Amino acid sequence: MDYKRRAKTPFHAAYTLLHDSIVKKGFLLPTGEVSLPSNWNDSLEIVSMKYAKDSKSIEVKCLLMNDSMVVNVVHNNNLKTLDFVISDYIENFDEAQNTYETKSLGNFERRVYEDILEPLFPELKSPSTTSSAERPRTEPPPQPQGPDPLRDERFQPRAPRIVDPFAVGGGDLDPFGNRGGGMIMDPMRGRGPMMGRGWGGVPPGARYDPIGPGGRGPDHDELLPPGRRNMFDHDDMFM
Repeated sequence: MDYKRRAKTPFHAAYTLLHDSIVKKGFLLPTGEVSLPSNWNDSLEIVSMKYAKDSKSIEVKCLLMNDSMVVNVVHNNNLKTLDFVISDYIENFDEAQNTYETKSLGNFERRVYEDILEPLFPELKSPSTTSSAERPRTEPPPQPQGPDPLRDERFQPRAPRIVDPFAVGGGDLDPFGNRGGGMIMDPMRGRGPMMGRGWGGVPPGARYDPIGPGGRGPDHDELLPPGRRNMFDHDDMFM
């Protein structure tokens, strides 16, 4: 007699799926048989069975909790638990005819193997049941980069100039500016001729008029403070 035909409730029908999944991994009943015994469905809320494979043995106890089944499997005091909604895998159960239909068997077996049997017996793990957490991640291939509309191809970056941090401000110590600094600001010491003038120093367009006659620069005795006759006529801070 087909043991599946003896399911009294959807709870028992769900246990037949669990039984099939365990048998597929090579486990048998202690008697060496595959089919469930005649009294396996005596209780409407609990199913308890023992299975063995070579020197391995497990004890299975399933409980009915509302519309779900709670599966407990023990091996050498190591407990693994799984619970699921019965209607996710059993449908169209006919109590009078004692028939039912199954669905999502692949997902059901994967949960049984990954959550119960393989953690208890790692040697049962096969490549087809490798969990997604253990699958190696594949990086997407690099995408070719198109031209950057903000990049000027004519520009070539220069190597950074190495600057001595202890020489910062050293150019300002040279009054004549031979190292890029300098403290003397004199329009007569320019580097190029001024447009329309014979002497250099004033950049084109600068509004500078020589003070002295003949284009001479400022003299020390010019622009004296008001009321002073010459450079020696002073009695205060102006010189």
